[in-house]
Amino acid sequence: MDKSQLVITALQQRIGEIVSNYETQIAVLRAEITTLVQEKEDKASAVAEYNQELLEQMEAIADLEV
Repeated sequence: MDKSQLVITALQQRIGEIVSNYETQIAVLRAEITTLVQEKEDKASAVAEYNQELLEQMEAIADLEV
């Protein structure tokens, strides 16, 4: 192998490492996004349930006053 082939091989190897690290970081970020989206949906669901409970309690109070 001549010098240029060694340089090319080393560069290809380094590019492969960079791409692998990039793909790993993308996977980690996607997992974090998925977790955050799920947490947001869970909170929104809890708020909706709480609002529904409040509405039902207000209706029950209104029925008692009538």
